[in-house]
Amino acid sequence: MVHIVGAGPGATDLITVRGARLLKEADVIIYAGSLVNKELLELAKEGAEVYDSARMTLEEVMAVIKRAWKEKKEILRLHTGDPCIYGAIREQMDAMDKEKIPYEICPGVSSFCGAASSLGMEYTLPGISQSVIITRMAGRTPVPDRESIASFAVHQTSMVLFLSAGMLRELSAELIKGGYPADTPAAIVYKATWPEEKIVRCEVKNLAEAAEAEGITKTALIIVGEAVGQKDYERSKLYDPCFETEYRKAQNPEMGEACGKAEDEKTGDLRQKEGRTGRLYVVGIGPGSAKGMTGEARQALERCQVIAGYTVYADLVRDEFPQKEYLTTPMTREEERCRMAIACCLEGKDTAMICSGDGGVYGMAGLLLELAEETSQVEICVVPGVTAACSGAAALGAPLMHDFAVISLSDRLTPIETIWERVEKAAAADFVICLYNPRSKGRPDYLRQACERILKYRSPQTICGLAKRIGREGEETEILTLKELMEAEADMFTTVYIGNSSTKQIGGHMVTPRGYERKYFSGKDA
Repeated sequence: MVHIVGAGPGATDLITVRGARLLKEADVIIYAGSLVNKELLELAKEGAEVYDSARMTLEEVMAVIKRAWKEKKEILRLHTGDPCIYGAIREQMDAMDKEKIPYEICPGVSSFCGAASSLGMEYTLPGISQSVIITRMAGRTPVPDRESIASFAVHQTSMVLFLSAGMLRELSAELIKGGYPADTPAAIVYKATWPEEKIVRCEVKNLAEAAEAEGITKTALIIVGEAVGQKDYERSKLYDPCFETEYRKAQNPEMGEACGKAEDEKTGDLRQKEGRTGRLYVVGIGPGSAKGMTGEARQALERCQVIAGYTVYADLVRDEFPQKEYLTTPMTREEERCRMAIACCLEGKDTAMICSGDGGVYGMAGLLLELAEETSQVEICVVPGVTAACSGAAALGAPLMHDFAVISLSDRLTPIETIWERVEKAAAADFVICLYNPRSKGRPDYLRQACERILKYRSPQTICGLAKRIGREGEETEILTLKELMEAEADMFTTVYIGNSSTKQIGGHMVTPRGYERKYFSGKDA
């Protein structure tokens, strides 16, 4: 029998009882070189053959195994940590299957567990992180594109990185690009649980500098995520006296200090008492459907206790996040809504102000940043979303391939004279024009007036497009001429696209050429 055994992260007493027994009984031991603590080999019986696989190929390892099997010897393949994580054991098992050599796996304590023990941390803190991503940077050995560091970083959960200590500058860049804030807590654990173990705490942005200061270039795990800080978490339900389980009844929330404390934590009052200020996220939720929301936006909403927003927008996410506290106000009460969100943060609650599309495009990001000058202790993070101009353009084809102007026809905050001046100048400059808020009950003819002004500079046959209820039930698009657009039906849920002198209809798509054909035929840059 071949026993594939996990040696544990490094400390000799972290090998399992079963693993130690198998090690003592083995006639042939093939161990994973410098990654396995050589003191473990002192458990080997007298006369056992010992091989260092760091100097061997798979074929050479198999040659030893095949020869020992024919000699009816007990064989032990000793891997670092747990053999099922970066142990390259599948290829060995396939080779043994081919030779009909029986084997079994004895699990071990992985170094990611040993590192957490050394850090005194829990990866899965309620309200902070409930998932752990174990991965590695692409180096000489690639990783699938779908498993890039940046794609995983979108989730901002606890992440453990193996085999990446020599690429920390690149790692920091990828983590920040994917979604971790630059100041996210991080730790570098060199040779976890070994006598020479070294722990370095830092932030995602300065991983490379922290490692260089300690001379760490390899054999280290990188751990990132808010859980590394081990603070601001919620009390778990496991031992919450107010939570009923199969084994105990819930206590009366009105009785007992422990239950009162649990209720405090649930509502965020405990965070206020401890002086913590919640973080305020301005989240663009995209055009309407859940699938149009970015991963970063979803992660922000998951980590918040409160979701604030215009009533219509809040209704778009309630089914996705039913357990959240909601603060809503109707249209025209934006400042009140923003101040309510800031007040929630001052109570210690992480709060998301949701905006349709992108929060920085006719959304709440600007107003919140202005109001934040009055309350500097509230940190504001703007999380981008897919704005209607982009999502509607995708539905129509490619109308925004060249320079374009986005103009809102709502004069609630902007004088109508200013709006008409912008429309005419954009038309005169031959921009593709994207119009938000084209018509409402209070201004039923603004779209017609805009078309009349644009007709001073554009042909009545200019290709235009309408995108209605983008990403929501009843979504539809229409391609028509500028003359036809004057009489078209449109409302506050319609985005209007007015082509430039080059825009054309190709099949069922509205397309504004970028000019690539001129580049290819003339040899000039576009």
